[in-house]
Amino acid sequence: MRLLAFCEAAADFRTATSLVDRVLRDEGPTWIADVVDPYPEAVREWLNDPHGKSFFDIHRLTEYTKQLGNMRVPQGYFDGKPGAPGALMARTAFHIVREMLKRGPSAGRLETVDAVLIVWDMDDQGDGRRQGLAQARAEASRWAPFRIVLGCPDPMREAWVLAGFEPASDEERARLDELRRELGFSPCEEAHRLDAKDEQAKRSAKRVVRLLTGDDAAREERCWTEPPMDRLRARGAGSGLGAFLDEVKNDLVPLFRFQTRQ
Repeated sequence: MRLLAFCEAAADFRTATSLVDRVLRDEGPTWIADVVDPYPEAVREWLNDPHGKSFFDIHRLTEYTKQLGNMRVPQGYFDGKPGAPGALMARTAFHIVREMLKRGPSAGRLETVDAVLIVWDMDDQGDGRRQGLAQARAEASRWAPFRIVLGCPDPMREAWVLAGFEPASDEERARLDELRRELGFSPCEEAHRLDAKDEQAKRSAKRVVRLLTGDDAAREERCWTEPPMDRLRARGAGSGLGAFLDEVKNDLVPLFRFQTRQ
């Protein structure tokens, strides 16, 4: 399965792709569980951007379109309605993939793409951005030869990290208890409420993640690789994590339905 991701940062890509692997392992054919960890490329391949980056950077869409020469992206409405926030961005992303597929490998472009992911922080525009992404997906679904999966961390990726945090020591348990008292709610069970933009603010998801994990990248990664999937879905209902996991299950796992282990 050949996948391509549009993300804002490398951390978003790492988190989303690890979660994709977990869903494929848990929900896909039994042979995937045996193969995906030791030989991940035998199950799925993430396609690089034109610069060799492991993901396509949402902030560089204009640069990608210029590199494709005379590529044009429609600027009009979506089913007769103005585009909500992010609709044009997502439309541009889908058209970039379409153009690269059209030009094919002989032009140094893409041969096949089975699915395209967009992972984009909702920040303080959750309702609008989700609507905009949905508008662009509905439009692209009429012509796209690839599946489309949307990841909408609300308000940001760190909320997904917190959904999987479980204290692993007395020190971590004390930190969590202190934050729960300070915030007035559990930052792991209601991470979507951590909506401050200022990273030093009390309700900053980034601040809370730093405090709970000791700013340790390896400890942070355990938050999405170790917890049971049902816990991630339940705690991530408000932050968009549950919806993302369900989209991966419903749209990517079926791609393996008629495949068998080679």
